[in-house]
Amino acid sequence: MKKIWKIVMGVVIIITFGVSMGMYYIESKMNKMDRVELPKSDEELGIKTEDKINENEIINIALFGLDARSVKERSRSDSMIVLTIDKKNKKLKMTSLMRDMYVDIPGRGGDRLNHAYAYGGPALAIKTINSNFGLDIRDFVTINFWGLKDVIDKLGGVQIEIKSYEAKALGLNEGLQILNGEQALAYSRLRYYGHGDYERTERQRRVINEVFKNLSSLSLNQVVSTIETLLPNVQTSMSNTQIISLAKEIYGFKVDSIEEYRLPVDGTFKSQKIRGMAVLVPNIEENKNKLRQFIYNN
Repeated sequence: MKKIWKIVMGVVIIITFGVSMGMYYIESKMNKMDRVELPKSDEELGIKTEDKINENEIINIALFGLDARSVKERSRSDSMIVLTIDKKNKKLKMTSLMRDMYVDIPGRGGDRLNHAYAYGGPALAIKTINSNFGLDIRDFVTINFWGLKDVIDKLGGVQIEIKSYEAKALGLNEGLQILNGEQALAYSRLRYYGHGDYERTERQRRVINEVFKNLSSLSLNQVVSTIETLLPNVQTSMSNTQIISLAKEIYGFKVDSIEEYRLPVDGTFKSQKIRGMAVLVPNIEENKNKLRQFIYNN
């Protein structure tokens, strides 16, 4: 789950650094991101009247990670996170949504949650999340993980401990290895080895942690230059003004930790096979209530 968050924080670094350098600098960098306009009405976004909470100081944004050649491609979302910016309490919260959750996709019926992005892009993915879990998401950021490949190569690779079954699958040697961008991407994708999707998520976190360990040893100019490589692989519905405002707000929180959550919550779902798909069938109402308690502190 920390994978997308740490990339987003890299973008925040660019923005806050850019503000001090002047608006021309920051605009030139941010305009490398692809922009998509989302529907505006509650109905089109799947926001239900009965689920609305009058809390203007809490903002929810959808973060999607794609494993595609282009950020503009329609593909299944590899990672889905709800980022909560709690301005009142100066807190950041992240809720990871397991991709294999079986939910109702508006206009499509029951299916895996990550299929919503492939069917209708970020608009349908957001509508699906809102309508199932009672949220009010109106904006998103999508990151194409292929962009990480170039970042890793620019850093000279990442150091990863490769297990025997991973080595066999990847054609690498067992033990501590330095992986280039392509190898790290292949390592992050491994799903049918070890503990399936849970271990795949751990691998992704391992890679991104190594990326940021390497970044931490660089100068600010080098960090900005490296993260800039990723910006053409970012798509968002937010304007430059929105992003600058939120980035400055987040930077002002001075947080050293992020509260984390995951859906479905343990004990609230069953593993089943539906139409040949291995899925997690959650108790929607229970997960909806627990998520809202986590986000809104009640």
